[in-house]
Amino acid sequence: MAEQVKTIIECLAREPFLKTFNIISFDSLEPLQLLQVLNDVFAYVDPKHKMDLREELPEDMARRMLKFLSVLKFQPECSVQEFQAGVITGEKGIIYSVLVWILPKIEALKKRAYLGKFLVKVDVPAEILQDQEVETTYNAYNELVEEFKEVHRSTDTLKNNQYTAADIKKDIQQMEQEYEQIQKTIERKKARVAQIQNHEELLAGARSLRREQERQASITEQRLGQKSAMAAADSKIARLQQQLRDIKAATQNMSVEKLMVKLEEENRSTQYLVDEKLPREIATKRKVCSSLQKVLLEPAMNDDDIDELQETAQELQNELNELHHERMSKADPVDDKLSMFRKQAMMISRKKEALAEELKEHTNEWTASEASLKEKKEQMKRMGASEVLRGEEFRQYTMMLRNRGNIYKSKRAEIADLRAEIGVLARTESILTNQFKTIKETIASVEKEKGISGYTDAQDELEKVSAQKGATDEQKGAVLEDMSGMSNKLHAAIADKKASLAPIIKELRPLRSKCQELEARHSEKKSEYDSVSASIGSNLSSLEQEVKGMRELAQSEESRYHFIMHSKQLLELQQQKVDEELAIYKSTDPAARKSSLREQYNRKILEQDNLGKALRAKQKAVREQHAPNLAQMLMWKDLQSLLAYKRDTIIMRQQSQDQEREEAQGENMLIL
Repeated sequence: MAEQVKTIIECLAREPFLKTFNIISFDSLEPLQLLQVLNDVFAYVDPKHKMDLREELPEDMARRMLKFLSVLKFQPECSVQEFQAGVITGEKGIIYSVLVWILPKIEALKKRAYLGKFLVKVDVPAEILQDQEVETTYNAYNELVEEFKEVHRSTDTLKNNQYTAADIKKDIQQMEQEYEQIQKTIERKKARVAQIQNHEELLAGARSLRREQERQASITEQRLGQKSAMAAADSKIARLQQQLRDIKAATQNMSVEKLMVKLEEENRSTQYLVDEKLPREIATKRKVCSSLQKVLLEPAMNDDDIDELQETAQELQNELNELHHERMSKADPVDDKLSMFRKQAMMISRKKEALAEELKEHTNEWTASEASLKEKKEQMKRMGASEVLRGEEFRQYTMMLRNRGNIYKSKRAEIADLRAEIGVLARTESILTNQFKTIKETIASVEKEKGISGYTDAQDELEKVSAQKGATDEQKGAVLEDMSGMSNKLHAAIADKKASLAPIIKELRPLRSKCQELEARHSEKKSEYDSVSASIGSNLSSLEQEVKGMRELAQSEESRYHFIMHSKQLLELQQQKVDEELAIYKSTDPAARKSSLREQYNRKILEQDNLGKALRAKQKAVREQHAPNLAQMLMWKDLQSLLAYKRDTIIMRQQSQDQEREEAQGENMLIL
């Protein structure tokens, strides 16, 4: 991003922008200021974008910028929704990418923006084009666009052709002179060749040599082309052989039946994707596109429109809930039985969709992995690598790469910190240098006003001399006499300076007392100012609290007003329904009376009464038949118990007979 910022700053510093930014000041821009810089660049490309962004809504601004970037054929790296959100919030990464793309080729984009007004075609739906008049107008519009292209192309050709008539005449004359010179040269060559014996044979040999050279060049080109085609064919054969080996390896341990089952499963999954899933997704996408198109064609909505739509949606949801309850109350037992199967079918369809999505994701991952593997193999071939690391060697290699990556990251972080510190130190140095220059200029002006100009320089010289003296003290004692002489000179110079500064110091004493008086007066006035400011601040805070309370009251009253208005609208709708019902009730039309709510409710009441009578009759019949049915049920239970006892006795009897038979057989065996 630092390179992007440098490029943007360099482009903005040139004509026609002349904006003096550095890396720190440009990076510290607020999102609105950064968007204003981008809008200024757009305004240079197309003057209709020249405006203040504070006077425009963020949504309108984002829509305008996105439309203009689509005209300029800018392709964002992220999705359209993320790009739109980044433009609205003024995200630095997105704004920097747009500026880096548009600033280096701003003149070409300026021309493209001019042409975009006339060459961006209007998309007319096919349903509207069925109208004969609209189709004729649209065809005329396309013809005008093509005519504009031809006219603009010829205009550019004429603009780029900077030759005038005089230049063309001059070129023609020069070409004629060159032609005459070439003719003379040819005649001289012919005269010289005519003197050579057998010159015709030599010319024929030269012609044949030239033809053979041209033929040799064409054969060489054909040979190179055949070599490239042969290399392409070899690579294709190698790729197909690799695919064949992969397929054989995949089907090596599979029988024909398993392979057919696998192919059938793949065919079924692909058929499901083609016949069911993809058409459903396409229909969903088309519905979303049509909805978005309708929203784009509609005018801008305010808060009242949104509230009205929300109320309408709530009313429709309530009606839908009521209809659902009515349907559940009138549900048929057969429908109840079928609902279980419907739920199972819905669950199966959802599972199929989830599995299809998972299959699609795995297929995409497999395709990406295959492409990456192929790319890595080709890269290894280009690098001359023939051995693939495996096992422990591969783990050691990955550990080495991980260590190097960690070292690289740490060094990169250190470099980033050092760069940031260098920037801060450079900025601090420039600030301190400017402050030093300002202080030095202020001291010089004060010395000039007081008539002691050069005092600071003399003091600096004295400090330098004292520094030199301290440095010479650290040296050896070979130059003590020179240092004593220099010290005497310095003392004399200091005495002269003190003598010259004595009258000035005397003049400064009353000024110091006056300065103290002014400072005391300033402190007194400052205390008064602070007290007045504190009182005003307290009054201001109380007024702010009062204003806040009034605003809250206004908001509550406004919300109450909206609630009352909505209640009024609901009551008006109810009154309208009542008036309609009265009008239907008073009318003499029997068909209209049948459609009234009164008749509908009367019919429902009559139906419920008939249903209640039928249920009461059924209840009466059940009560009358309860006693005999209960007696019959008890008799059946007794019969069941008798049959169970009989079954048990028969089983026991059979078991005893079997046991006796076994004992008899055992005795016979003993006798034998």
